[in-house]
Amino acid sequence: MTLRTPFLAATLLMLAACGGDFLGNDAGVVYTFTTGTYGVTNAVLAPSTTDECGLLAAYQDPAKKIGIDVTGTTVTFNLANDSQAAANTLPLAVLDGNTIDTATEANYTVAYGTGCVVRVHRYVTGHVVANNTAALALDFKVAVESGSCPANITSFTAVPCHSQYQFTGTRQ
Repeated sequence: MTLRTPFLAATLLMLAACGGDFLGNDAGVVYTFTTGTYGVTNAVLAPSTTDECGLLAAYQDPAKKIGIDVTGTTVTFNLANDSQAAANTLPLAVLDGNTIDTATEANYTVAYGTGCVVRVHRYVTGHVVANNTAALALDFKVAVESGSCPANITSFTAVPCHSQYQFTGTRQ
């Protein structure tokens, strides 16, 4: 224990002397984050979670793109990158420096056939790590709103489900 504490303290002091913080971020540097289509890479499940909803493969697809609209400090995520997506399906967040936080979840229903309606909750947070590149976290929940909703008639591997995904978004 006594060897780790001095080593950690020395490492933190060296980072501070170089202008960085303990995460390796450049002190005072605010990266550009602009509206556009972002390619998705490095998708994984958040630590200590499982892919209950079954969306990980979609985010690991090399062709996966999301739309991001940055207006002032408001960031809107179009996770399907669909120009016809309804506004209530698009999670919002607040951009504060390099932090994407204070998320407003998208909260909407989807009908499957005539006997199943699910409610979807999703939000996105993260950090801008370089110009037009962000490390993002998606929290995704689905619950039965009404009817009988076996997973085989929905877009999900289980209903209800809760999954958390982490990925990098880079402007194309």
